[in-house]
Amino acid sequence: MDEATLRHQVELANFPAGVQVTQVPGPGLVLRVTTQGDTQGLEVQLTDEAARLYGEGPAVAVTLERLKQAAETGLPAPHADGSFERLVFVGD
Repeated sequence: MDEATLRHQVELANFPAGVQVTQVPGPGLVLRVTTQGDTQGLEVQLTDEAARLYGEGPAVAVTLERLKQAAETGLPAPHADGSFERLVFVGD
């Protein structure tokens, strides 16, 4: 998915105020949601297999919905090394 389409999908997801969604390096598509100052956050890795199996657009939408739910209910603190908890969306 190109950057402009991804940004549009993020806008449509309507995340709560004060959180940011960014794409980070990793296998497949890795999206991170954080609070201002990166004091809390969560990542979801969408594997290439999941994107192929479910379709890229629907799989990204599900990924963003999961991140939005986490942002609304409370994001975890980063690990001691500064990394964030990562969930992985795999194909069956």
